[in-house]
Amino acid sequence: MIQILLNSLVAVLIASAFLTTAISALSSEDRSLRKVPARAQPQRRPNTDRRS
Repeated sequence: MIQILLNSLVAVLIASAFLTTAISALSSEDRSLRKVPARAQPQRRPNTDRRS
């Protein structure tokens, strides 16, 4: 009986954490609109192999 209650409590805690994360992600639309600077990749030299 106690195991069932503990398992139910853990399930409720996990579900509430998931819902909290989902709600905060959906409500922070202004963050998703902010542009994130992308890292510039180093330019690669053209292939210098002299294969025919």
